[in-house]
Amino acid sequence: MSLKKAQKLLPELTKSYFYKVKKEWRRKNKEDNEKRNFSREILNHLLINPSGATITDIAKDINISRITVSKYISVLEAKEKVTTKQVGAYTLYYSADRSLIPKKIMLAYYSGLLASLKREIADKEKYKEFGKTIADYIQFAYTFTFPENKNLRKGPDYSYFFKNIRKILSYIDFVYENRPKIKVEALKNTAHFLISNIDLFKKSKELDYHYYIASGVIEKLGSNFLEKDIICNVEDIDLDAKIVKLKIVIKE
Repeated sequence: MSLKKAQKLLPELTKSYFYKVKKEWRRKNKEDNEKRNFSREILNHLLINPSGATITDIAKDINISRITVSKYISVLEAKEKVTTKQVGAYTLYYSADRSLIPKKIMLAYYSGLLASLKREIADKEKYKEFGKTIADYIQFAYTFTFPENKNLRKGPDYSYFFKNIRKILSYIDFVYENRPKIKVEALKNTAHFLISNIDLFKKSKELDYHYYIASGVIEKLGSNFLEKDIICNVEDIDLDAKIVKLKIVIKE
């Protein structure tokens, strides 16, 4: 084939190649979406965001289009599983199952409870056991939004699991006023979590033990989902810097 002929054919070949790639990507994306339960994912998002969420918030969090969210929200509204409230130019959506308690009352009660417990029980490992018991009372679907795919429970790459630990932390830390920053460093079956900008510590110094309870909740929920033992430990708490470091190891 001459060079001139090849130069003429190149744009068409390139166009054809990218068309095939795009077509294959759309097919795979469609298959992946068919495995997901969008109604459940939307309800999960609303349950861990009791102050409400917009269509855009939901779409960004669960990584689907705003059009898809709107379609499923309409269905959920018709089934009376979602309620709405107009706030200025925004429409906020809420789970109909939410039960809101004023945060100030909840925080004061919880701080007092932890202060009393700390005077009686110094062993931090006991608080992890409290967390494991609490996990039995948490509806599991509210915390994990994995597709129904058991391959996600297998190693050696648990990055998807560790990514969703963020959602568990949001659910457990129900008394935040501002969401903390969460940085994750994961390698195979181990992950380190750095939680910073924790406004809880400005309210009460008693709330450091909250994270020992949270580690027990994570350990129990994660073990139940993965069907493997996992260890979640508090590595460091700095009240002045407002940071907590957690380490999670999945036992193979």
